[in-house]
Amino acid sequence: MPQTLLAKVTKKTNLAGNYWLVVLEFQDAFDFAAGQYVSLKVAEDGTRRSYSIASAPNTKSVDLLVDVTPMGLGTKYILSLKEGDIVEAMGPMGIFTLASKTPKNNKLFIATGSGIAPMRSMIWDLLLTNKYQGEVQLLWGMRHEGDLFWQEELMQMNRQYANFSYQVVLSKPGEHWHGECGHVGDCLRNGFIVKVADLSTWEFYLCGNQEMIMETGAYLAGKGVAKEDIHLEKFF
Repeated sequence: MPQTLLAKVTKKTNLAGNYWLVVLEFQDAFDFAAGQYVSLKVAEDGTRRSYSIASAPNTKSVDLLVDVTPMGLGTKYILSLKEGDIVEAMGPMGIFTLASKTPKNNKLFIATGSGIAPMRSMIWDLLLTNKYQGEVQLLWGMRHEGDLFWQEELMQMNRQYANFSYQVVLSKPGEHWHGECGHVGDCLRNGFIVKVADLSTWEFYLCGNQEMIMETGAYLAGKGVAKEDIHLEKFF
């Protein structure tokens, strides 16, 4: 059940471009499932905005990843926060979590932009907390090199966990970018689908912009992936 709790801002940092990390620490352990979010009070009239938790469960603190591009009420509140400030958080909330009923052996996470937040939480929960042995893959779409963050972390995870791999794809790369170009859907169709013989052993988690989710969800369904194996969270 969601609770309304006070939390202290222990860290606020610009990760890259318009992406900010805000770390909140609660007085006691904050019990949530990987993939869930919290709702912050962002105005005196009680207005709230929701932010996905980007850290693994079972700690007193949570990482929130915020894209400040919209520059709305919530964005301005986040930008105004200082380390040491106290915020009012309601949570945990949301049902975009790891499947608990008849989970498949392998998991593919497909994210765009700040949709990486719940994916990071779930991937860390699988690998670090649960010592998951199935295959875990991540496809992450961004626009520019200047938008990228957590690259060292992903490389370290790739080195540490033999069952984890990831691919970053840029839709508007610069001339010095040597990685994948295009959209995550391109990597899915031209890479993952080509290499994987049996999709029935996989679960798919999609989070990010609505267009990507609708197109990718429809594509996977057309490939025979069961509805219960496609998990969605639309951000914008």
